[in-house]
Amino acid sequence: MIFKYVAFHYLKNMLTILFGLSALFAGLDFLMNGSSLPSFNVKVLYFYLKIQEALNLLYPLAIVFGGIWTKIAFIKQNKVGALYALGVTRKEFFKPFFVVGLFTYLIFVGLNFTSFATVQETSKSLFQNHYRASKTKDLFFKYKTKYHTSFIYIGALIPQKYKLEDLTVFRLKKDKVVAIITAKEAWYNIYEWVASNAIKKSKFINKDGKERLKVETIPTLHILRDYQPKILESIYDGKTLNLAETISAKRLLENQGLNTYEIRTEIYSKIVVPLFSIALLMILIFQLPFHARYMNVSITSAKAIGGTLFIWGVLFALGSIAKNGTVMPELVLILPIVLLWGYALITLRKSDNRI
Repeated sequence: MIFKYVAFHYLKNMLTILFGLSALFAGLDFLMNGSSLPSFNVKVLYFYLKIQEALNLLYPLAIVFGGIWTKIAFIKQNKVGALYALGVTRKEFFKPFFVVGLFTYLIFVGLNFTSFATVQETSKSLFQNHYRASKTKDLFFKYKTKYHTSFIYIGALIPQKYKLEDLTVFRLKKDKVVAIITAKEAWYNIYEWVASNAIKKSKFINKDGKERLKVETIPTLHILRDYQPKILESIYDGKTLNLAETISAKRLLENQGLNTYEIRTEIYSKIVVPLFSIALLMILIFQLPFHARYMNVSITSAKAIGGTLFIWGVLFALGSIAKNGTVMPELVLILPIVLLWGYALITLRKSDNRI
């Protein structure tokens, strides 16, 4: 009964803050950019997408702020003292906050495996009036398999149609081009790209020991396994991916021996970094006194909110540093969260020794 009572008030306060902050975020953005949108329908869709973007960005803050609001409200109404008088322990009082906060975190992590994670990119496309299938042009990159190394040139990538145009493969052997394969277009078939009637030009040694050019047609060319259209677009045009696609992109880049700093930062930012909210919630719930006479409510609330914003801002800045490859993402994103959780667990352990 007590669990439901505390969880209800916390959930209500958290959702109020979450939707309030998100509406403010989306509203301010709409005031600045809404006049540039062409029609009423597009404006409504743009505002809706911005609300989703704000929800994904601000939910860790709402988890902490909702806990602060609930605890302060209970203190001012002497409910915390009453609950302790009834025999409720500090850990039992914190349990509803932990369950609701963790459940909220899991919901948003799950949503990031869907198109919910790409609403920022969608709203940007609306703002720039890019409603049709977009093209990423002039891609050039290295591609390695177990058998050979190649350089790939793609004239145009159309992710929405799962299509490549003007594909050229420069196949290498001992750092020398031994074959060139060209195809007017290729299509993605879930696992790899397939081109029909590709033209292969290669050198061979004839009976006289002279080099000659051999031209042949490859009825079906299979290439670029696991290079999903959205992953290609993201790597070479900076497009946003959902979590499942980001994890696939990380695995692909590692197999190709390429830099994964930015991809790893994206994964940690969506899965690891938001966990700071649960740890900070634990610290604040246990550190705040149970009665108003032991604290200045206004100053304590301001310190708790200010500290939360400071930690959130620092983590956001560290994420920007990690994307550039200046420092390993594990060092600047995972380590601070581990340290914060370590302090939170120490606070939890000491909680039974305090009222």
